[in-house]
Amino acid sequence: MRVLGNLIKVAGYIVFIVSGLWGFFLCLGIISKIYGSWGIVAALCLTPVTFVGTPLYAGFKFGNWFPLFLNYGGSITAIVLTSIGSAISGK
Repeated sequence: MRVLGNLIKVAGYIVFIVSGLWGFFLCLGIISKIYGSWGIVAALCLTPVTFVGTPLYAGFKFGNWFPLFLNYGGSITAIVLTSIGSAISGK
């Protein structure tokens, strides 16, 4: 059971990394369309705000809710997978 738990935790880590990077680059793309290259510079300096605020902005302003589902849904899914894996492996 320990091996299965570790595999589920690894799947959770992979989901977290992939959805996080994909969501962040998607947010940078949204910001570059709105504010241009200086917006990207500001977004890189304010990374947490970019990750949290841009999906909400894109959803309410443009009706594009995919960045919100990707960022928040991927994080929640990764947390659930790593929690289940930790419970199964006993750590």
